[in-house]
Amino acid sequence: MTPVIFFISMGWFAFSTIAFADDPSPKTPLSERAVLRAGQVIQGDYFAVGPHVEISGIVNGDLYAAGGEVLVDGTVNGDVIVAGGKVILSGTVAQDARIAGAQVTISGTIGRNATIGGADVHLTETAQVRENLLAGGGNVQLAGHIGKDARIGAAKVTVSNEIERDLAVAAESVRLTSKATVGGKLRYWSETAPSIDEGATVRGAITRRLLPEGWTVESARRGILGMRVMATVVSFLSTLILGLVLLRVYPLFTRRVTATIRERPGSSLGWGTVALVAIPIVAVSFLVTLFALPIGVILLALYVPMVYLARVYAITCLGQFLLRRQSDPSSLAWPFVAGLVLYSMLSLIPVVGGLLTLLTLLFGLGALLMTKQELIATLREQNQV
Repeated sequence: MTPVIFFISMGWFAFSTIAFADDPSPKTPLSERAVLRAGQVIQGDYFAVGPHVEISGIVNGDLYAAGGEVLVDGTVNGDVIVAGGKVILSGTVAQDARIAGAQVTISGTIGRNATIGGADVHLTETAQVRENLLAGGGNVQLAGHIGKDARIGAAKVTVSNEIERDLAVAAESVRLTSKATVGGKLRYWSETAPSIDEGATVRGAITRRLLPEGWTVESARRGILGMRVMATVVSFLSTLILGLVLLRVYPLFTRRVTATIRERPGSSLGWGTVALVAIPIVAVSFLVTLFALPIGVILLALYVPMVYLARVYAITCLGQFLLRRQSDPSSLAWPFVAGLVLYSMLSLIPVVGGLLTLLTLLFGLGALLMTKQELIATLREQNQV
């Protein structure tokens, strides 16, 4: 298992230098902020990763960014691909934008198409998508202007600005406010008709698309719950076996990782978000480059085990907190089992379970990478590597 962790960390360090650090720490090359300042100009594509990413300058190419918080208020004269916990785009994108995040806020201009996914997606009144919008999430608020078609899938959708052509929406709740205008057809998949306020305009036909026969929101929820229970049982048993083996073989390293989560939760969360998103992106970019092809294959091959392994550390930390054994030198097995039981029970709760799973993964992944890097740095200082 040590070679797995070693190659994962080495792969991470291989591409962590692509971020431009604004405030580097003397103990680690993983900077807290990746900043392109206002007035700075980049000729070509720009990559930025970090717990906090700010793009205020000009990128004459494509922008690839990932982080806990990502702010893009500059100008990108190409495409934008961004992922993060919180994403704010208030600048100008000349071409397409593809954005994913827990909370996504768009108040700037996207010159062509926008693809957006998140738990909470908000296009403000100043937002403009000059061509098509494809959006999905828990809550989608569309107050910006859409130049062509909009296709939306969400639990709740609110439209309060102009869509110049067609709107296709699948949601439990759809509302068009008095400021909403749909220049073409409105097609919807829902058990209830859209709520259309007085003053809203739909110039084309309003068409309800039938749901599959026998399908209802309630039946879908029951089916999903049954699959989640089965998946939780399988996940519990496999994680239990893996975790107990890991704690038995590497107890000291596990203690260091759980201590990192407790002592630096913000950095753990930020770097976990960066790693979760950036590793696949960088691995795929290596695959299309002949000389770096082996690196891309190794990163992709190790990515899934690393993600699965990271949960064990966060779950153990949760169990230590429950049993008040943060500094107890005794076995980690009982804290791990206690944390795993609570984690498995809470994971069955809608929304809460998904959020808990994500946070567990991010905290564990970030702390794992930070602890491994610090361990390697210590060994280097001692001339042991």
